[in-house]
Amino acid sequence: MSQPARVSIFKGGGLIALKVRDFRLYWSGLVAQVMGQHMYQFSLGWLSFEITGSQAQLGLIHLCAFVPQFSLTLIGGVLADRIDPRRLIQGAQTLSAISVISIGLLALSGRVEIWHLAVGAFMFGLVNAVDEPGRASFFPRLLPKSHLSSGIPLISMAFGTSRMIAPSIAGFVIASVGAPPVFLLCALGMSVMISMLFLVRPAASSAGKHGSLLGNLADSLRYIRANEVFSRVIVAALLNATFLMGYIHQLPVFAKVVLDVDARGLGLLASAAGLGALCGLFTYPWLQAHTTRRNAIVYALSAFSSALIGVAVSPWFALSCTLLFVVGLSQAYFMTSCQVILQTLVDDQYRGRVMAVFTLVWGLVYLSGFVLNLTGSVTGPRAALAGSGVLVLSFVWLSLARCDALRRLVLPAK
Repeated sequence: MSQPARVSIFKGGGLIALKVRDFRLYWSGLVAQVMGQHMYQFSLGWLSFEITGSQAQLGLIHLCAFVPQFSLTLIGGVLADRIDPRRLIQGAQTLSAISVISIGLLALSGRVEIWHLAVGAFMFGLVNAVDEPGRASFFPRLLPKSHLSSGIPLISMAFGTSRMIAPSIAGFVIASVGAPPVFLLCALGMSVMISMLFLVRPAASSAGKHGSLLGNLADSLRYIRANEVFSRVIVAALLNATFLMGYIHQLPVFAKVVLDVDARGLGLLASAAGLGALCGLFTYPWLQAHTTRRNAIVYALSAFSSALIGVAVSPWFALSCTLLFVVGLSQAYFMTSCQVILQTLVDDQYRGRVMAVFTLVWGLVYLSGFVLNLTGSVTGPRAALAGSGVLVLSFVWLSLARCDALRRLVLPAK
């Protein structure tokens, strides 16, 4: 294991990446963007449940985001390997800002209806289908190869920090002055990212720009299938996303129905997971120094599943917050470990497409939210979440833990 993995994220780890001007500018824009995205997701869920009071309709809102994101992310990855991903990100965020402002104005006028929120969710999923593989392909070009494994936790930290702060801000704003100002803040965050992308100077890409879209896509899937480490890591991430990661979209139900708290309480529940994620990203270099790549993935995913089973049966708000802290911590360990493995080992010409397959995770989160809420409307939210947790935990120990390729994995030294 390389020496930089033994230092903290600020002493020789992430601090080195932040000393690179272009990465620092990009990272600050990313923080603003994902803050806006998490506030938007939170506000859509709360407003949907507030309007309808229906767990099933809340699930349908998440399904509207899932369909375009899951269907088009792989095409987004092909595009990221063929054209300038900076332009993809800027175009996607411009469209996203327009959509968010429109929802905000409708909410401000008091004319927002559930179908407006469904369209807003659909546009959000469509934008992410291009934006996420574009970002995964773009940011490695802002760093020297030797700094890549130091920069990846910082990219994850942007999401962990926003997951901690954004729901709390959105919850208190909604409780104080209503939902419309939240949507305008979301659009502001997206605009910051658009601006920062004009200022960075990425290294030239070695990605190929020929062949058909479907041919490029098929080639990337063969590439993943031929590498057992890639295929096992990606399957584990996608399975987890399908059945468990949508817990965040079930939290409005747990807040209002199970734990009997308002928007402030919901914000605290979501922020507990965000705080855990942030702590996980700060301590990730320590984890790398004290365990193998295989163990990091196996034990982190086990802890994630087990903690969500605990959330499902918890009768107390404080206990639920504590368990959600563990959820965030273990999710940060798992997702960051997966990304470090993939981004370090993937060939440059396949980077956009391979990372697009991995970023299907974020689209599947919406499917997971739909499945958990729809199942919960029949069985109850507790049974739905606990059952999904048992399913993922079983996969970890019956399949992932037995993978010899992961057990032998050693990443190349810098």
